[in-house]
Amino acid sequence: MSNLFQEAYKGLNLRQKEAVDTIEGPVMVIAGPGTGKTQILTLRIARILQETDTSGDGILCLTFTRAGVKAMRERLHKYIGEDARSVGIQTFHSFANTLVEKYYELLEFEMPPKLLKEEDAVLVVDQLLHARDWKHLHSRGNPALYFNDLKNLVSLLKRERLSHFDFMVEIDRDIDRLKNDPDSISTRGESKGNLKKEIQKKIESLSRTKEVAIFYELYESYKKENDLVDYDDVLEYAVKLVEENDGVCADLREAYLYVLVDEHQDSSGVQNAFLQAVWKSTEKPNIFVVGDDRQLIYGFGGASLSYFEEFKTAFGKAHLITLTENYRSTAPILSLADTLLKSSLTHEKLNSNREETHPVSLFEYVYPRDEIIGAGLYFKQQIENGIAPEECALLVPKNRHVLSALSTLQNLGIPVRSTHGVSFFDAHETQSFRNVLSVMVNPFDTIALSQTILDRTSNIPILDAHTFLHETDTRKLSVDTLVGHGKSGSLFDDANTISKWGKTLSLWITYSHTHSLIEIIHKIGNELLVEKAVGHEELVLRVEIVRTSIHLATEFSEKNKKATLADFLNYLNRLEQYNHSLSMATLGGDKGVSVMTLHGSKGLEFEHVWIGHMNESVLMASKKAMFVLPESLQAKVEQKDKAVAKRELYVAITRAKKHCIISHATTSHTGGTLELAEILQEIPQDIFDKKDATHTQNELLADDPRVYVSMEEKPESDALVILKENVSEIYTDAKVSVTLLNNFFECPWKWYFRNLLKLPDLKTESLKFGSAVHSTIEKILLEDKKPTSAFIKKTISEELEYEGVTDTSALTRLTREGMEAVEVWMEKYYPHLAKDRTTERSLSYRDSRFPDLTMYGKIDLTERFPDGRLVVTDFKTGTSKTSGMIEKRDDEGRLSSFMRQLAMYSYLVYGAEKGKVVDSSRLLFLEADLDDKNGVYSTHVGNEEIDLLVRDISDYVRLLSSGEWVDRPCNFKPLGSGASVCEHCELAKRVYGAVSSK
Repeated sequence: MSNLFQEAYKGLNLRQKEAVDTIEGPVMVIAGPGTGKTQILTLRIARILQETDTSGDGILCLTFTRAGVKAMRERLHKYIGEDARSVGIQTFHSFANTLVEKYYELLEFEMPPKLLKEEDAVLVVDQLLHARDWKHLHSRGNPALYFNDLKNLVSLLKRERLSHFDFMVEIDRDIDRLKNDPDSISTRGESKGNLKKEIQKKIESLSRTKEVAIFYELYESYKKENDLVDYDDVLEYAVKLVEENDGVCADLREAYLYVLVDEHQDSSGVQNAFLQAVWKSTEKPNIFVVGDDRQLIYGFGGASLSYFEEFKTAFGKAHLITLTENYRSTAPILSLADTLLKSSLTHEKLNSNREETHPVSLFEYVYPRDEIIGAGLYFKQQIENGIAPEECALLVPKNRHVLSALSTLQNLGIPVRSTHGVSFFDAHETQSFRNVLSVMVNPFDTIALSQTILDRTSNIPILDAHTFLHETDTRKLSVDTLVGHGKSGSLFDDANTISKWGKTLSLWITYSHTHSLIEIIHKIGNELLVEKAVGHEELVLRVEIVRTSIHLATEFSEKNKKATLADFLNYLNRLEQYNHSLSMATLGGDKGVSVMTLHGSKGLEFEHVWIGHMNESVLMASKKAMFVLPESLQAKVEQKDKAVAKRELYVAITRAKKHCIISHATTSHTGGTLELAEILQEIPQDIFDKKDATHTQNELLADDPRVYVSMEEKPESDALVILKENVSEIYTDAKVSVTLLNNFFECPWKWYFRNLLKLPDLKTESLKFGSAVHSTIEKILLEDKKPTSAFIKKTISEELEYEGVTDTSALTRLTREGMEAVEVWMEKYYPHLAKDRTTERSLSYRDSRFPDLTMYGKIDLTERFPDGRLVVTDFKTGTSKTSGMIEKRDDEGRLSSFMRQLAMYSYLVYGAEKGKVVDSSRLLFLEADLDDKNGVYSTHVGNEEIDLLVRDISDYVRLLSSGEWVDRPCNFKPLGSGASVCEHCELAKRVYGAVSSK
C-alpha cells in the first residue's frame, strides 16, 4: 500500500477511521456534506485489499453518476495504483446492463438487447404516436406536448413494476369507486341525484389516462420485438434476473465479496430490491452504504428516504456510524443549514473545522434580473481580489433561470461555465447550417431559403437582403431566383451578393447529388461555418457544431444504411420537436463562474456561492401533470412540497465553503408581487446579514447605472439605423389587418418578418386543421340544402389533403376531430342561421385619419336578419375561452387579440357601409362541447373598443414612422406552442444584433 494511503489514513478522524476499518458485515454511514464521503469510500476499498486476500474484482462499488465513478476511480488510483482498474466501480445502471447482456437468454431475448439511447427512444415514441389515431395523446398545436409526461409516467410504472394490464385495473378500480361513492352524488341544485361535476371531470380524466396504458403496452411490445431495452428496463431486468434465478444470485455472491453503495439515500425501490434479492439470504453480508437523508433530491426518480432508513435492519442489524466533522463550510453556513433542515436519522449536528467565519447574507432586490446583476458585480469584485472564477457559483431553481443568468453574466463581461454546456439546437449557427442543408434537399424550400438570405453566413449585406425580400414574392422563391438575380437591370447589378449566394448554393446542391451524407455535412459545414469564422471563440463553436453534426450523421447512417440527407434532417427536426437536449463540449468550457440549478450543484463545492430567485412562487412552482393518476400511484409521485424545497436549498447552501449569499426579488417582470420563500421566512432572521431592496438598488446605481441595460440595449448598428429609415418609408405598403396589428403588438419583429417582408412560414397542424374546418363550413353555407354527414366527412378530408396533410394516421385523426366540430355546429347553430348571409366577406376601408393606410379584413360569417340586425361571427378552432380571457386588457390597456378582431370587424363594416353599426359580434368556438357555456362569445362592440383600436393604429403609425418600433418590448408568451423564446426576436438578434427587450 502506498505512502499516500498511509498519510491519508492518518488524516482521518476517529469516526472516519471506524468507517474505513469496519470492513465486515452490514455498515451504514450517515455522512453529511463536507464530511469526506468519497475519501472514506476509496480508503475503505484500499483497506479491504490490504487486510484481506480479496482481489480488486471481488469488490463492487455502486454509485449514481458517471462523475461519481470517475472521481472515485481517480482517487483510488492515487492510493493503490494500477490495482484500481480491477475494482468494479460502476453506476447502478451500467452494472445492471452488464448483467442483462450476460444473461439475456434467461430474459427470453434471442440476442443481447441493445440499449435504447435517449434520442432513439424519442424516435420510437414519435413513431408510436403517429401510428395510431390517439384521442388524448396528441396536441395539434404542439405534437410534443404530452411527451415528457408520457415518458415520466411510463418510468413510474416501470419503477413500481406495474404492467399495462395492472395499470388499467388500477384506473378502473378508481373509476368504479368514484361512481359508487355516496359522497360523489350531488344533493342539491339541478344536478341533484347525479354525479357531481368535479367527480364527472375526474372520471373523464381517468378515462383519458387509459390511453397511456394502451401506449405503454405498444411501447413495451415494440421494444421486445426489436430486442431493445430502455434506461428503466435495465434495472427492472436486473432485478428480474436475481429474483427468478438462484444461479445468477449465486454467481454474484461468489464474484463480489464486498459491496459498497454511494449516495444510498438516492436509491429507488428497484435498486433496493436488487440488493435484497442477492444478499438477503446471506448472514451479515459485507454491504457498506453511505448517504445523507437531508440530501435526497432524486425523489422524482423513485428515491425514498425509507429505503435508506430500512437498511438499518434489512441485512441484520447494521453497524451505524455518523460523521459529523465538516471540513468544507464555516460555522454560520452549517448553522443555517441545520436550522433549515434537521436530520431524521441523527440528532448530532455538523461541526465546522474552519476557523474563519462570515455571516450568511440575505439580499432583497426589486426585480429578479437585478439579483443576477448584483451577483455578477459581486463575482467581478471577488475575481479582481484574486479569487479564481471557478471558486464562484450562482445557483438558481430552474434550467430557464440558468440560461437567463448565463446571458446576463456574459453581458457583464464575467467568464461563465455551465453544466448544460452549449446546446446544439440553441446555437444560431446550427440553425444556419440546417437551413442550408434543407435547401440542398429542396431548392424550392421558400422558408429555409429566405432564412439563409438573412443569415450573415450568406455574406449578403443585411440591407440588400431586406430590400430583396421586400421586393420579391417570397412564395415563389427558389435557388434559381437568386442565381438569376442581377441580370435584369435591377439595383443589385453592381453588388451581386445575392446572385453569388445563389451560385454557391447551386454548387453545393450539385455536390450533394453525388456524395454521401457524411461528405455533404463535412464539406458544407467547413465552407459555410468553419472557413468563415471570425475570432477564436466563434471558430471553436463552429468546429464543434460541424463535429457534432458529423457524429450524429455517422450514428444515424450506421442505424439506417440507406439514410439520405432528407432523412437526417427529419431526424434532427424530431429531436428538436421533442425538446431533446444535445450538449456540445466547448474549448475552455471548464473555466469561469459556475451557473447551475440547486439540484445540479450536488457533489460540488465553491468558496463563494450565490443562491438566487428564492421567492415562494418560483421555488415552489411545479408543472401540472397532463394525466390524472389512480390514487395508488399518485402517492408515489413526489410532490413539490416544503420538505423537497428544503432538501434542495440545504444542498445548495452546503456547497459554500466560505461565503453564502441568498437573494430574492419583490416584484416580478410583469409587475406582480413576489414573496420571500416561506422556508426562509421561518428561519430566525437575525441569522442573516440583510440588505433591503432600496439598499441593493442604490448599490447597483452607484456602481454604474448602465448595468441595468447591459443585456438589452446595445449600440445600434449602422444597418439597424438605416433599416428604421427604410421601414418608415415602406410600412404603408402593407394592408392593416387585425392579424398584422396582433403580430405588431405581440412582437414588432414578428410583424417585420411576417407582415412586412412576408417571410414564408411553416403552417402548423393546428392551422391546417383550422383552415380545413373553416373551408368546410364555407362550403356547407353555400349549399342550398342541409348537407349529409358523408358530404361533410368527404369535404373535411379533401380540405385537409389540400392543406398538405398526407400522413394517413394524421388525416384519419383530423378528419374525425373535424367531423366532431362541424357536427356540433350543425346541431347547435346551423338551424338558426339568417337566410341573408355572406361567408368569407372581404372588406377594405381607408380612414381619413390614416390617409396612407388601407384597412383590410375578412369576416367568416355576416348575417342580416329581417328586423335589421347585423351580426358578424368569427369561427375558432381549439379550446373555448371565457369572457374574462377575451375581455382582459394588457398592461398597456390594449384589447386582447380576440377583442381587437371583433373591434376591427365593426370598424371595417362601419367604414365600408357608411356608418352601419354591427349589432352583435360573436366568436364561435367550434370544438366546444354542446353544453359548454363558453362555446360562443357574443358582445356589442361600442365606441370604447373602437377608440382603443384606433389608438392601436395610431401607435402603429407613430412607432414605425419614428423608428421607435425596434425599442418596443416583446410580449411573446409560450402558451402551448412548445417554444420557450420568441423565434422572431432570436432571428432579429442573428440578423441585426440589437432587438426589442422582454
